Amino acid sequence: MLSNNHSKRILILLAVIMLASLVSGCGKAAAPQEEPVKSEGMSILLGKEYQEATLANATWYYTSPDGLAMGIRSKKDDVEKSGLEVSSARDYAEAYIKANSIPGSPKIRNRSEYVYFEYTRKVSGTDYSYLTCVFDNKDEFWLVNFACYKELYKEKKADFLNAADTVTFED
Repeated sequence: MLSNNHSKRILILLAVIMLASLVSGCGKAAAPQEEPVKSEGMSILLGKEYQEATLANATWYYTSPDGLAMGIRSKKDDVEKSGLEVSSARDYAEAYIKANSIPGSPKIRNRSEYVYFEYTRKVSGTDYSYLTCVFDNKDEFWLVNFACYKELYKEKKADFLNAADTVTFED
C-alpha cells in the first residue's frame, strides 16, 4: 500500500500532466487557419467562425455566432449615374450615412487604407452596433460592414478593424 504522502505526489503529478495537456491542446485550437474571402477582385480575412450566407444587394455576406460581415461593391460610374457627387471614400461614407438615415451623425475616421464610422441601430427590438468601412479602389468603392449585438461591440471592435486591415484588391 502506498503511503499517504506518496499518493498525494502521484495525484499532483497526474493533475499537472492533465493540465499541461489541456493547455497545449487549447493553444493549438486557438489559432485556426483562415482562408480569405475573395469576391469581385477583393479579398478579406475573416475568422474561421464566419460562414457564407446570402443577402440581397450584398456582393458577399458572412455570418458568425456573434455577428456578421458583408461587402458591397459599387462602380463609380453607377454611383455618378445615380446623381451622387462622390469623389472619395469619405464622400461615399457621407452619402451612405445620409441615404440610410443613420442616426447620430457618426464621425468618419481615417484608417491607413480606408475610412470608417460606427453606429448603433435597433432592429426588431434588438440593439445592434455596426462598424462600416469604405475603400476607394480604382473605379469602384467597397463598403465593408460588420455588425454584432450592442453588448458585444466593445469586445468585437478590434476584430472588425483587424479584418478590415486585411482587405486587398487585385491589380
